[in-house]
Amino acid sequence: MKKEFIKLSSVLCMITLVAALLLAGVNKITEPRIAEADAKASKEAMMKIIPDADSFVTLNENVSAAKKGDEVIGYCAKVTTTGYGGDIAMMVGLDINAVVQGIEILSHSETAGLGAKITEDGFKSQFKGKNFALQVVKNETDDPNQITAITGATVSSRGIAKGIEMSVALVEEAVKEANSK
Repeated sequence: MKKEFIKLSSVLCMITLVAALLLAGVNKITEPRIAEADAKASKEAMMKIIPDADSFVTLNENVSAAKKGDEVIGYCAKVTTTGYGGDIAMMVGLDINAVVQGIEILSHSETAGLGAKITEDGFKSQFKGKNFALQVVKNETDDPNQITAITGATVSSRGIAKGIEMSVALVEEAVKEANSK
């Protein structure tokens, strides 16, 4: 009985080891492609949210300066915030006064039909022209410091507002660091 247990345990360990090695190999092969796709999606998002820019200069791993000629016209920050369904990766475009120029959702795991509405232009357009001190409310509002939450997805809506606050902090830090060099 004891020998059979050891034999079965050994076989199970070998199967686990082979599976782990196969997964590691697949990860090693696909990792560059995934990174390339992420970089492409980020670049496309930056060009969409600050279309007047003709180039983007990386300040750090999460922040790029948007330039038109030699002039900095804004910044793009890639942030990950939390919604109801988990992480939301987003790109936020800010002008030089930290006013939102646009947002793009890069990835999310929000509920289809509810929180997934964060990707819709009707929701995202509310943020354009706003500063970062935003309050998310459940009813429609004309207050310039308030955003109307998606019905049934207030947590997701608040997550986007929090992502914008995070992006402003990241941009301020990156600019301060770049100016100190």
